Order: sequence, then structure tokens, then C-alpha cells
Amino acid sequence: MEDKLPAPQFSIREIRIINLAKEFLTNIEIANQLNIKVTTVKCHRRNVMKKLGLKGKSEFVKYLLLNKTSV
Repeated sequence: MEDKLPAPQFSIREIRIINLAKEFLTNIEIANQLNIKVTTVKCHRRNVMKKLGLKGKSEFVKYLLLNKTSV
């Protein structure tokens, strides 16, 4: 039997950013909607990508396309 790695634990803010990114909003649009700075959005996206083991923006977009349901 193959052991599965546990699913990454996301903060509430990371979940909100993932769900807004699934709507293909830009960092600026996400920042405006959440009333935070664009640099904060970028930081949360970076953390999400690290937790998922994604190495670039294209892998993040692929993840978004393959996982269309809310986190």
C-alpha cells in the first residue's frame, strides 16, 4: 500500500486567494476585493505554491484548471 502525503493545510486567507484565482482574477483584482496589498496577495500565492510543491506560475494555473471546485 502506498502512503499518501497529507493534504496541505491552507490559511483562511490562502483559501480565499485560491478561490479568487480560480475565477482568473489578477493579483490587483484579488487585492482590491480582499482590501489588501498586491504584495500580500503575491506572498500568499507563493506560500500556496510552496505548500503544493508547484514550481512556477504555469503549474499554479494548471492546478487551478484541474481543481475547479472550491478548496
